[in-house]
Amino acid sequence: MNNKNLARQLKKVSDTIFEHGSPWTESQFESQLMQANTEIIYHCEDDEMIGYIICQRVLDEAELLLIGVIPSYKHRGIATQLLKDMCQRLKQKKVSHLFLEVRVKNIEAISFYDKHGFKELGIRKNYYKHPSDDAKIMQLEI
Repeated sequence: MNNKNLARQLKKVSDTIFEHGSPWTESQFESQLMQANTEIIYHCEDDEMIGYIICQRVLDEAELLLIGVIPSYKHRGIATQLLKDMCQRLKQKKVSHLFLEVRVKNIEAISFYDKHGFKELGIRKNYYKHPSDDAKIMQLEI
């Protein structure tokens, strides 16, 4: 799949995953995909993308930019497998820490990250817009 088609699919899935719609536009996805330090893994069933994880590497660290699974496929272990596969890939590329920001009100996501060993590092006040929210900064040692 070329970057333009992949970006279109990611945007479509993101619109379904996130409560307030995709946090990124199709062009933002496409721009991210063109970066050499971008890592992406996506999961398909019946030739349809149902979930993905996108990270960006910088030296021995990475940032988890987006992860999600469409609602009708949640709680089947897909997000867990995506995260495990990404951590394995990052470890092979000598990444030792994975960071992320998550809305403090997103209890389901925070619970997922806690379950997988992420630790809270701090809070970024007013990090998110539409709607406004603070971000919890979390880190996982890979």
